[in-house]
Amino acid sequence: MLAVRSAFTDRSSALLTVQTLLSELSSLQMRAEKLEAASSKIFGGDKSRIRKIEELKETIRVTEDAKSVAINEYERIKENNRTELERLDKERRADFLNMLKGFVVNQVGYAEKIANVWAKVAEETSGYANENS
Repeated sequence: MLAVRSAFTDRSSALLTVQTLLSELSSLQMRAEKLEAASSKIFGGDKSRIRKIEELKETIRVTEDAKSVAINEYERIKENNRTELERLDKERRADFLNMLKGFVVNQVGYAEKIANVWAKVAEETSGYANENS
């Protein structure tokens, strides 16, 4: 079960990475929009603001790439977990069936032993019945 916990921890970590990147991307886009709105009010523009906007756009592009990679990794982990859970479920079913078959075989063996004991008792006590008749 340690492997299952580890797999779900990996999934949670990947999901947190995706969510963090989405939040960061949203924040960067809002900052870029505010800077663009502020620079559009000034005729001719401010070179430092234009440079900041370009830097923000580059950061947004890099963050979007990182987000895509993180989403792909999350999906890969999710698919691996699904496959492993299906495999684990099949193994557990097979183990349960084998255990059940073993139980039935043991029960049959005990029933046969008990039947033999009762047959022996009946054989031994049949002499008493014949003597009393």
